[in-house]
Amino acid sequence: MNAPNPYESPSAAIAEATLPHERDVPDDITRPITHGWVAACVSGTITLLVTVIAMASGGDGLGDGAWNLVDVGLIALLAFGIYKHSRTAATIMLAYFVLSKILIMVETGKPSGLVVGLLFAIFYFRAMTATYRYHRFVSDWKRNPPAPKRSLSDDSLFAPRTDA
Repeated sequence: MNAPNPYESPSAAIAEATLPHERDVPDDITRPITHGWVAACVSGTITLLVTVIAMASGGDGLGDGAWNLVDVGLIALLAFGIYKHSRTAATIMLAYFVLSKILIMVETGKPSGLVVGLLFAIFYFRAMTATYRYHRFVSDWKRNPPAPKRSLSDDSLFAPRTDA
């Protein structure tokens, strides 16, 4: 019998207070990063769909489909890296995308998908430069943090009364 102790002080679940963000990264830095990882997700999804359709129709050999699935996995990993603001992932994604488009054009002998490829390359380039700017912003913030903001309790309207 575990009856509650009537002499024990009551307890209540207290939600942990979340600390406010000490720094707000400007939108002109975070927006291209978001566009970059979303573009990588779209690119990976399109590659996956084309691979699955090609494997289902039996047009490509099983080896080509397996390599394309490796390509999808690599794009997914790089998209996650861009999401996590990785400079390395953003740089590799841009280089990988441009090199793969060049290899496809050399293989086929015609510039297929040049406009869409250029659009994706712009997204990846902007994401790459934004990740470098993000890390520079964070390191500058760590070296010179902003002055603390005034709290409401410091305002004279909220000061305790000194009436006697």
